[in-house]
Amino acid sequence: MHPVLFRMGSAVLDTYTVIWALVLALALTWTRKRAVRLYGLEDEDVRVVLFWGFLGILVWARLGNILVEWEASAAHPEKLLRPWEGGLSALPAILGGGLTAWIVLRKREIPLWSLAEAASLPAAALIALGRWGCFLNGCCYGKLAAVPWAVHFPFDPPGILRHPTELYESAGGVLLLSLLAWTENQLGSAGKERPAVAVLWPGFLAGYGLVRLVVDPFRGDGVFDEPSARAWGLGVFLLGVLWLGFSLSRIRAGSREGRKNR
Repeated sequence: MHPVLFRMGSAVLDTYTVIWALVLALALTWTRKRAVRLYGLEDEDVRVVLFWGFLGILVWARLGNILVEWEASAAHPEKLLRPWEGGLSALPAILGGGLTAWIVLRKREIPLWSLAEAASLPAAALIALGRWGCFLNGCCYGKLAAVPWAVHFPFDPPGILRHPTELYESAGGVLLLSLLAWTENQLGSAGKERPAVAVLWPGFLAGYGLVRLVVDPFRGDGVFDEPSARAWGLGVFLLGVLWLGFSLSRIRAGSREGRKNR
């Protein structure tokens, strides 16, 4: 692992922060371009929504971590005033950022489905690349393992190997990105051939929730032992499934109506 990218005197720049900051910037930039080019949104509207969505991601990533690690947070409440100390939580960040963006979208009278679809592939790429920051930092580590691909973490004694759960989740993000890209190609972008409902974003929610439910039991940091952590994963998965079911029912209804009018 390489948690420190470089040192300059007493200043330390950690790998985790650099990777997640760069990947998040890439995801926001890609979302903006997709929203304008593929889904016909105005650039000014997209920039405003993404700005507030970004703030929602930061706030809820921290709040989610506090809720997941409630006992530790309650034992040291002074850390709440020092947000640079402590971790972030991906599932609450996704939900919080999405909810904040939805509020701004409603105020600006922009259809939710278009920006949601634009953000789906970048969100999967964010998970696929960002979890390498966790791996290099040595956090989110797995349980003890004897599989051929098990890795040694520096904090363990020599000979102790663990599941690289960060890379499991990264692989899940790559698979999810591939499935979403294929689905988008089948659906088409904005226009007559593209139904005006969200399919990719609820697919991302369901897929990522499932990835967390599959990977988290292998984590050795006790995250899956927390009921709140399991609830986040299951909640995101169910939200995605229900939303996707609603969208597909709208698509089928539109297809039947189109056949009647021929």
